[in-house]
Amino acid sequence: MEGVNSNISCSSNASLTNRHLIIIHGSLFCTSAVVCLFALSWLACLKLRRQLLYRLAAYQVIGSLLLSVFEVFQFHFLSYDDSKYTLCVIISYLDQVAALIKLCFGGWVTFHLFYFVLFYKNLKKLEPLYVTTSVLLPIVISAIPLVTKSYGPNGQWCWIQSKRFGCEYLTGFVEMYVTFYGPIVLLLVLESIAMVIMLVTVYYRSCQKGNVNVFGNDQNKTIFKQLIPLVAYPIIFCVFSIPPLIDGVYEFISPTYGLRIFSSTCSPISSLAAGLTLIVHIAIVRSYARKHSYPGQYDVIPGSEKGVTFTETSTIGAYRPPSSIW
Repeated sequence: MEGVNSNISCSSNASLTNRHLIIIHGSLFCTSAVVCLFALSWLACLKLRRQLLYRLAAYQVIGSLLLSVFEVFQFHFLSYDDSKYTLCVIISYLDQVAALIKLCFGGWVTFHLFYFVLFYKNLKKLEPLYVTTSVLLPIVISAIPLVTKSYGPNGQWCWIQSKRFGCEYLTGFVEMYVTFYGPIVLLLVLESIAMVIMLVTVYYRSCQKGNVNVFGNDQNKTIFKQLIPLVAYPIIFCVFSIPPLIDGVYEFISPTYGLRIFSSTCSPISSLAAGLTLIVHIAIVRSYARKHSYPGQYDVIPGSEKGVTFTETSTIGAYRPPSSIW
């Protein structure tokens, strides 16, 4: 769903270009799907889902996994014909839903971080709201092009059509920006502002005279450390959302093959990066656990959202550290 393109051209050069884009796009999403599935499986095996931190990260990776799986079906476009039109519409709708689910979860993660940094409040009670809105809103918003019958073949993708029968399709063009590009731009601006405010806030508090603990108390400091890894997800979103947006606008001015290739790789790389981030995070935690497992160590009880609970133990290997360093 990167960029706005005209319908499939009859020329062999255009067909070859489309094939290259589909193969690159689909192959990267295949890799992304495998990485995200591995990350979620590892998280489930270690039972880390009991902690809010990992659940928030998992939601982001689940969105990436869904998008990767549905995008892989774009491979059917290598041999597209009119008999696959219904399948194309279904893929378009599912792609749109998955992309918006990932978008919504990313927005809530940023909001969760932002609110804690400014007000020292861990909004764990809002988790049901995060999940509900991130699922229902994409389903409803994505239904708009479905009702207006705007989904279908669009360039090398199955998505909202920008042209029909060689003519500009205004309804599809508007729906692209209202249901997809518009929310991305809005979230990109809000997340960028939120990140700047968070950095300035933390820096200002750390520079206050006599303020030894920037976070007010040790409990807030612990929770902040737990939430730090989540910063990676809005950063990934901000970095990899810009090229598709540029391509989406530039396509109408002077389309270029190089920009289209670059744009087509950003979405799968963004999903791949989300899965890799979770894997690296878990690996660091496990490494820290093995390093600090010895008799007489403290046992960190996971699942304590208000801070870290310590109990003395003399069992070797009983150290469970996720809450202690994040």
